Amino acid sequence: MSMTARGGKFVYAWSLIGEDGSLHLPEQALQEYGIGPGPIILMSGRNTSSGFNVMCKELIPNSPLAAVFANLPELQDFSVQEGHIIPFKERLFCWVTLRNDHSLTVPPATLKQWGLQPGDKLLCLRGSHLSFTCLAKGPYVDRAESSFGIKVYKV
Repeated sequence: MSMTARGGKFVYAWSLIGEDGSLHLPEQALQEYGIGPGPIILMSGRNTSSGFNVMCKELIPNSPLAAVFANLPELQDFSVQEGHIIPFKERLFCWVTLRNDHSLTVPPATLKQWGLQPGDKLLCLRGSHLSFTCLAKGPYVDRAESSFGIKVYKV
């Protein structure tokens, strides 16, 4: 069951990170953001070292991130190794492959750079018009911990 957390953020679900760094993304979030199987982009949040934003390349050209991505050709054409972190202007970027079953795998070293590890539980919630967010800590996570009925995805 999805819900709106106090503060107006729409919560999709929890996603547990598996031992190999795999996790399942909520179908509703993927549909809303037009994200399908194939390469997707993960970006660290501004003030968090414990999570990331999920976006597809197609939404970037008409967004404030267009100028950022113009400086990251290796991310635009996915020529850097999958899961390899690219730091740029206080953000961390990488790409991973979203599989048909809505799961993906983030390498352990990449998880660590985002302050995450296998076994962590990520709260998936609506972000901007460009991406949805997966967080392991913070006020939204604290509020969601005491809520019931939020679906939990395990890989």
